Amino acid sequence: MQFLVSEVHNFGGFFGGDTVTLSGQRWREAGAEEETLTIDQAALTNIGERHNVSAGMLFVLELAGERVDKATLLAASDHGSLRRALGPALPPAPLPGPTVLSYHCTHCGLWVAGAPDEADGGACCRLCGERIES
Repeated sequence: MQFLVSEVHNFGGFFGGDTVTLSGQRWREAGAEEETLTIDQAALTNIGERHNVSAGMLFVLELAGERVDKATLLAASDHGSLRRALGPALPPAPLPGPTVLSYHCTHCGLWVAGAPDEADGGACCRLCGERIES
Protein backbone atom coordinates (compact mmCIF):
# COMPACT_ATOMS: atom_id res chain seq x y z
CA MET A 1 0.00 0.00 0.00
CA GLN A 2 1.24 3.51 -0.80
CA PHE A 3 0.65 5.98 2.03
CA LEU A 4 0.99 9.79 1.85
CA VAL A 5 1.80 11.40 5.22
CA SER A 6 -0.29 14.47 6.08
CA GLU A 7 0.92 15.03 9.67
CA VAL A 8 3.59 13.70 12.02
CA HIS A 9 2.19 13.59 15.56
CA ASN A 10 5.20 12.54 17.62
CA PHE A 11 8.48 10.71 17.80
CA GLY A 12 9.11 8.30 20.62
CA GLY A 13 6.01 6.63 21.90
CA PHE A 14 5.39 5.30 25.38
CA PHE A 15 8.53 5.62 27.57
CA GLY A 16 10.45 7.19 24.66
CA GLY A 17 10.37 4.18 22.34
CA ASP A 18 11.83 4.20 18.85
CA THR A 19 8.65 5.01 16.91
CA VAL A 20 7.03 7.71 14.80
CA THR A 21 3.26 8.26 14.88
CA LEU A 22 1.72 9.88 11.82
CA SER A 23 -1.50 10.43 9.92
CA GLY A 24 -2.20 10.25 6.22
CA GLN A 25 -4.12 8.36 3.63
CA ARG A 26 -3.69 5.69 1.03
CA TRP A 27 -2.32 7.46 -2.02
CA ARG A 28 -4.48 7.66 -5.12
CA GLU A 29 -7.23 5.50 -3.70
CA ALA A 30 -10.64 7.02 -4.29
CA GLY A 31 -12.47 7.71 -1.05
CA ALA A 32 -9.48 6.85 1.14
CA GLU A 33 -10.00 8.01 4.71
CA GLU A 34 -7.30 9.43 6.92
CA GLU A 35 -5.55 6.83 9.07
CA THR A 36 -3.14 7.11 12.00
CA LEU A 37 -0.20 4.70 12.07
CA THR A 38 2.77 4.06 14.34
CA ILE A 39 5.98 2.89 12.69
CA ASP A 40 8.95 1.41 14.56
CA GLN A 41 12.40 2.71 13.64
CA ALA A 42 13.39 -0.84 12.61
CA ALA A 43 10.60 -0.91 9.98
CA LEU A 44 12.03 2.12 8.14
CA THR A 45 14.08 0.43 5.42
CA ASN A 46 15.80 3.35 3.70
CA ILE A 47 15.66 6.11 6.33
CA GLY A 48 18.41 6.12 8.91
CA GLU A 49 16.61 8.23 11.50
CA ARG A 50 12.85 8.38 12.20
CA HIS A 51 13.15 12.09 13.10
CA ASN A 52 13.51 12.78 9.35
CA VAL A 53 9.95 11.61 8.59
CA SER A 54 7.78 14.61 7.70
CA ALA A 55 4.44 15.57 6.17
CA GLY A 56 4.33 15.21 2.40
CA MET A 57 6.31 11.96 2.30
CA LEU A 58 5.06 8.98 0.33
CA PHE A 59 5.84 5.50 1.65
CA VAL A 60 5.12 2.01 0.46
CA LEU A 61 4.00 0.05 3.53
CA GLU A 62 3.87 -3.66 4.18
CA LEU A 63 1.35 -4.40 6.92
CA ALA A 64 0.78 -7.37 9.20
CA GLY A 65 -2.76 -6.66 10.35
CA GLU A 66 -2.54 -3.09 11.63
CA ARG A 67 1.20 -3.24 12.38
CA VAL A 68 3.68 -1.77 9.87
CA ASP A 69 6.31 -4.42 9.14
CA LYS A 70 8.16 -2.44 6.49
CA ALA A 71 8.08 1.20 5.41
CA THR A 72 10.08 2.38 2.40
CA LEU A 73 10.28 6.06 1.45
CA LEU A 74 9.39 6.57 -2.22
CA ALA A 75 8.99 10.33 -2.55
CA ALA A 76 8.46 13.64 -0.77
CA SER A 77 6.80 16.96 -1.51
CA ASP A 78 10.11 18.82 -1.34
CA HIS A 79 13.59 17.84 -2.41
CA GLY A 80 15.28 18.92 0.84
CA SER A 81 13.25 16.60 3.06
CA LEU A 82 13.69 13.68 0.63
CA ARG A 83 17.49 14.05 0.54
CA ARG A 84 17.71 14.64 4.31
CA ALA A 85 15.69 11.49 5.01
CA LEU A 86 17.61 9.28 2.57
CA GLY A 87 21.02 10.63 3.57
CA PRO A 88 24.07 10.82 1.35
CA ALA A 89 24.31 8.45 -1.60
CA LEU A 90 27.15 6.02 -0.95
CA PRO A 91 27.71 3.82 -4.02
CA PRO A 92 29.46 0.49 -3.38
CA ALA A 93 31.98 1.15 -6.18
CA PRO A 94 33.03 3.98 -8.51
CA LEU A 95 30.25 4.93 -10.91
CA PRO A 96 30.75 4.95 -14.69
CA GLY A 97 29.09 8.37 -14.96
CA PRO A 98 26.53 10.70 -13.43
CA THR A 99 23.66 9.02 -11.58
CA VAL A 100 20.13 10.33 -11.00
CA LEU A 101 19.37 10.29 -7.27
CA SER A 102 15.89 11.82 -7.54
CA TYR A 103 13.61 13.71 -9.92
CA HIS A 104 10.49 15.88 -9.76
CA CYS A 105 7.22 14.69 -11.28
CA THR A 106 4.82 17.55 -12.00
CA HIS A 107 1.93 15.07 -12.39
CA CYS A 108 2.46 13.59 -8.89
CA GLY A 109 3.68 16.85 -7.38
CA LEU A 110 6.47 14.91 -5.65
CA TRP A 111 10.24 14.46 -5.68
CA VAL A 112 10.76 10.76 -6.36
CA ALA A 113 13.76 8.81 -5.07
CA GLY A 114 15.87 7.12 -7.75
CA ALA A 115 15.91 7.42 -11.51
CA PRO A 116 12.77 7.58 -13.66
CA ASP A 117 11.78 4.65 -15.87
CA GLU A 118 12.61 4.75 -19.57
CA ALA A 119 9.78 4.22 -22.05
CA ASP A 120 9.40 5.12 -25.74
CA GLY A 121 12.72 6.97 -25.74
CA GLY A 122 11.82 9.23 -22.82
CA ALA A 123 11.80 9.34 -19.05
CA CYS A 124 8.59 8.36 -17.24
CA CYS A 125 7.66 8.65 -13.56
CA ARG A 126 8.01 5.39 -11.61
CA LEU A 127 4.93 6.30 -9.57
CA CYS A 128 2.36 7.46 -12.11
CA GLY A 129 3.86 6.44 -15.46
CA GLU A 130 3.53 9.93 -16.97
CA ARG A 131 6.33 11.42 -19.05
CA ILE A 132 8.82 13.54 -17.08
CA GLU A 133 9.03 17.03 -18.50
CA SER A 134 12.48 18.60 -18.54
